[in-house]
Amino acid sequence: GDEIAHNWLKTVNHFYQEHHKLIEKYHISGGTPREGGGGEYPLQDGFGWTNGVVRRLIGLYGEP
Repeated sequence: GDEIAHNWLKTVNHFYQEHHKLIEKYHISGGTPREGGGGEYPLQDGFGWTNGVVRRLIGLYGEP
């Protein structure tokens, strides 16, 4: 679980550094982090659960 959390946090940080925003979904397989997709509506910027999980993981593990 720790490895998954670290990898996800690094992905979100990489995307944030490049695009200056958090988004709802991330595609984390295949190398370069990029926007995820699919679902019932268009991709959302600054989605609540994403923001909350990022804050919690930074609290647990520190900045990536």
